[in-house]
Order: sequence, then structure tokens, then C-alpha cells
Amino acid sequence: MHIVKKNLRSQLLASHILTAAVMLSVMMGAVFSLFHLGGSIERIVQDNYKSVEAVLRMNEALERMESAANYFLAGASDRARIQFETSAQRFTEAHRTEANNITEDGEMQMSSEVESRFDAYVRDMRRLMDASSPMPPRDAYGLYKARLRPGYDALKARVHDILVLNQNAILRADARAKAEAQRASWLAMAGTLAALLVAAAISIGMVRSALTPLLDIAARADEIGAGKLDQHIEADRTDEIGVLAGAVNRMAARLREARDAEERRVHLAERMSDQALQSLYDPVIVTDARGRVLHLNRAAESVFGPADRARGQEAASIVGDPRILDAVHDVTGPARLPNNDPDRNWITLRGEGGDRVYRLRASPMLDDDATLLGAVVVLEDVTSIRDLDRLKTEFVSVASHELRTPVTSLLLSVQLLTEGAVGPLSDQQREVVEAQRVDLERLDRLTRDLLDITRLESGRMPPNFESVAPSELARSACDAVATAAGSRGIGLRVAATDRLPTIRADRTQLGRALVNLLTNAIRHSPPGGTVTLNVRHAAGPPSAVEFAVTDTGDGIPPDYIEQVFDRFVQVPGSSQGGAGLGLSIARSIVRAHGGDILVSSVVGHGSTFTIRLPLADEHDMQNNAGSPHRA
Repeated sequence: MHIVKKNLRSQLLASHILTAAVMLSVMMGAVFSLFHLGGSIERIVQDNYKSVEAVLRMNEALERMESAANYFLAGASDRARIQFETSAQRFTEAHRTEANNITEDGEMQMSSEVESRFDAYVRDMRRLMDASSPMPPRDAYGLYKARLRPGYDALKARVHDILVLNQNAILRADARAKAEAQRASWLAMAGTLAALLVAAAISIGMVRSALTPLLDIAARADEIGAGKLDQHIEADRTDEIGVLAGAVNRMAARLREARDAEERRVHLAERMSDQALQSLYDPVIVTDARGRVLHLNRAAESVFGPADRARGQEAASIVGDPRILDAVHDVTGPARLPNNDPDRNWITLRGEGGDRVYRLRASPMLDDDATLLGAVVVLEDVTSIRDLDRLKTEFVSVASHELRTPVTSLLLSVQLLTEGAVGPLSDQQREVVEAQRVDLERLDRLTRDLLDITRLESGRMPPNFESVAPSELARSACDAVATAAGSRGIGLRVAATDRLPTIRADRTQLGRALVNLLTNAIRHSPPGGTVTLNVRHAAGPPSAVEFAVTDTGDGIPPDYIEQVFDRFVQVPGSSQGGAGLGLSIARSIVRAHGGDILVSSVVGHGSTFTIRLPLADEHDMQNNAGSPHRA
């Protein structure tokens, strides 16, 4: 639009003095309103945008510090320390910028809380990464789980609160600016109408000549308020209208600069995110909510082919492995459950360097309002870990096998000494020999347990399946431990019915698993306590039979619930614990049967171990359906 150069005052002086006064008051009111509008929009940029930009940098630095913690736990300690120190410095600088630009009520308190939480988080991180006294992996993971991760979540939530506070302030200021623009438009129109009524004697052309520039500027201001920032008024005059046009032009230019800066920042963040994903050593697959591939990083391309060919395709046509597809389906389904079971998600894939073993991890991608965006699948390369675990298992197997011969020989020698084959023994000698016999029998049980668990885990002792009655199996297991329970004064009860459906199981192996659970319950129950074996039919899907062993002992501390099935784990306070292999053997047997074993416990009220096994016909169907999934 081009405004013709005219002198508004000379036009008004040519008309009646009253008309001039009315027109002048209308113009001054409109000029004031629009100047106020320009100032309001300028304050939006000056007051709050600087804080928003600083908070976004704080959030980015915090995420990189959390990534540094994960690198450290994964073994990349040097890289983790460098990334942590760099990100901590960036966070501090961004926080200083935000703290020096406090504009909203409550923002100072939030900023102070962010500073204190950040200081605590940095102390915990440096404690984790202290090179002078490296922390054992289990302690490091415990510190991360107990303090670092909760501290990170709380700090990030508080940073997000500051971002939301400033964003809401910008939205409120924007709403006020729009209201002022609307009000200015209405005031200008009302003033124009009043001027038309007063200046009825003045020619229509003179009135329009005076008011048209204002109406045009108001219209452009509305368009700018609607987001059309490419507006520019060609003002070839130096009066009030020219000043107003210049203010609107400057306002539009500043808004364009702010919009362009934000777009550059977003593009930079996207590029950094893409590069970070590309630099990951492990294959990463990103899909949308319908299971179509959005992105493959370089490591994934070496396994599944070029990302350009995969992008937009169904995951089933690119990935191929059913377990990966099942993981994507699980996290994008209604439940959106992460698929991160470390014991079941081992898969083998062929890549450019040959066969590699991966641990499958899948998680849903959700936006701020929990809307499902897609899924992220990470294939952690654990080939070296599996090889190391295999070597460890083979070593335990060989060592246990080699120990059995001397242990058997020593037991035979002790038996000969006890029977007097080399002459009578004194009472003191007999006590020593008896102590040797007890220790040798314990060592013999330990070697047999070690051999069995290595055979079970390696698949060299597969179950010999047959149709078994659950009640019969439960009573047989209780009969096997009845003497031990009676010697400790512990009551033993079986709750089972003969009408239970049969299960497909190895009678000997599953019986051993039940005996191990009952023995463990007896060992941890006080004299006068009760151990109960409850067998019941559990409705599905899938339907199953459950064996629940409940004791009246002291219970298991919450920190040890996830560890009781690991080898050689002893719960603190156990006065008569075994070698720590019974529960591990029981879990291996149950999983070889296609079932699962669970534990629940309340400290001071005992524990319950539950074996859940599918029914015979359903187990067959699952086994047949799942056979192609095995690595």
C-alpha cells in the first residue's frame, strides 16, 4: 500500500473548527492505541522470549547430562565425563541468563529451586564418575536408579515449569495485544463514524482522504496479528500517520526476526537430534503409530538395508524378525507396554560383519499430552556379553564336573573312616570326620547344582514332557520335604484338588523346582510356622495352573525382590541359607516349560513364590506358534 504525501493538519484547518477538533481527538486516540499495541508486542519479545530460549538450552543440556550418565553406565566413562562437564557448563550459562531475566511471579522461586536441584544432581553425577574411586557397576546402577534418575526427572520437570510459565506469559501478552488491536480498530471506526456525523457538511472525499490511511494501517495491523508478518506499509509522509506506519513496519520486522530465529533454532535442534541418533553404535528403528518406518540410523542400515528404501515402508517388510514386530505392536497397542525384558529379548541377526546377538528394547514415543507418536526400537549389541556369559557357563560346568571326582573320592574316604575300615576312631576323631562329611556333602550338592544349572541354561538337559496331574505333583513334592519340615517344627499344608486340568511337564524337573521352593520356604520360616502349597486353576488368557508356595517367615526386603532368582544371591538376615542356587534352578526349569515364576513379599509377613504353567493343549499351541521366533 502506498500512502500519498499529504498534510493532515492543512486538511482539517480547511474545514470547520469543530470538525478539526473531533478529527484530531479521534486520530490521537487511534495513534495512542496503536503505539500501545506496538509496545505490548515488543515487550513480549523483550521480556519473555529470552527466558524461553534460555530454558530450552537448559533442557537440552540436561538431556545431554542424562545421556552422559547412560554412557558411563554403559562403560564409556571418558566420553561420559567430557559430555557431562560440557553440558553442565552450558546448563549453568543458560540458567544464569534465565535468572537474570526474571519477569513473572513465582519465576524467581522456580529458578532458585532449579539451581539447588541442579547442584544436587551435579554432586551425584560427580560421585558416580569419580575417577579416583570408581564405583562398582551394581553400586553405580543403584546410585543412578535411586538418586540420579529421580533427580533428573524432578529437575527437568522444574525447568519445564519455568518454560510453561514464560510461554503462558507470552500467550497472555499476545492475547492482550490482539485485544488492544481489536479495541483500537473499533475505536478508530467509532471515531470515524462520529467524525462523519459532525462533518456532514464536509465533502465525502475530504473525510475519506483523512481516514483511509488509518483504516488501511488498522487492517494491516490485524493481518500482522493473524500471523501474516510479510506486511509493509509504504509511508511517504512525516505526520502522525507516517509515524504510525513506521511503528507498524518496525513491529512486523521484529516479529519476522523472532519467527526466523525460532525456526532456525528448531531446525538446529532437529539436525542435532538426527546426528545424535545416527552416531549411536547400536541399531535404532523409529516407526510411526501405524508401524511404518520413519528412520533407521547407520547401525540399523548395516542390518536392515538403506534408510531411504525403508522410510515409509511397513516395518514387517523391512525388519522381518517377528519378535521385533511384536515389540513394535506391544508398545503401539492400547496398553503401550515397554518391551524391555532382559532375559527374553535376545535375538540374532545377520549384518555386514556376520551374525550378531542383540538385546531388544522397545518403547512408545508420546508427546506432552500422551498422544502416541510411534515407537523406538533399540537393538543393543550384546554379542561380546553373550560370548563372555557362554565362556563363564562353560567354565563353571567344567570346574563343577572336575570337582565331582575328588569330592566323591573324599566322601568315600570319610565313609570308610566312619565305618572303621582303617581302625577305630576316638570321639574327637569321629567329630572331625563327621564335620568333614557334612562339608563334603554340601560341596557335593553345590557341584551337582552348578552342573544342573549350566545344563539347563545351555539346553543340554531339556525337559522330558508328559501329561502330569498338578495335584499329584504337589503332594509328591510335599512328601519329599516332610521330614525336613517336621524336624524344624514347621507345619506343611497342601491345598489342591484332583479336578485340576493336566499340564505338560517333566515330572522330575518340575518336581525338583517345587522341592526347591518348599525347601527355601522351610529354611526361612521360624519354628512353629507354616508353609502352604496352593495349586489352583488360573483363568487366562492364557489359562494356566499355578503352584503358590507361601511361608510365614520374615519376608524379602524390596531391594532384593528382583535379585532372589539370581545365582548365589543371599537375602540379608538369612541365618540358614543355602548356596543361593535353588531359586535360580527353579526359574530355569519353569522357563524351559514355557512358564514363569513370580515372587511377592511383605517384610515381616512372609513371602509367596508362584509358578505359572500353561495348560497342555495351550502350551502346544504356543510352542508351535513361537518356534520361528527363537534366535
